[in-house]
Amino acid sequence: MAKKTYRRCPECGHLNLNRDYCENCGELINTNLKRKREGEERTQQKEKERDEEKPNAVTQYFKKLIRHPNPIIRYPAKVFYSVWAVVMAIGAFLAFIFSYLAF
Repeated sequence: MAKKTYRRCPECGHLNLNRDYCENCGELINTNLKRKREGEERTQQKEKERDEEKPNAVTQYFKKLIRHPNPIIRYPAKVFYSVWAVVMAIGAFLAFIFSYLAF
């Protein structure tokens, strides 16, 4: 024998038996499906924001210099960019250590 699930529609108040959508108005009434849909929408929104986010101005500047046609500009830019990336990584590591010790 199948399990009976009664769900009341929040929009029209109609009582539905074993349905995910309201018979009367078509509103989604299954809370698990609502949560799943909302989670997917949040994930898509975060991905959209991440895609729209511009890189740091320093990073853009170095990327532009690394593609420069003149090797006198291109090679020192690669070196400075590498040094900058290492310094940022060390700074992030130190910030992590200090925040861990402060806790």
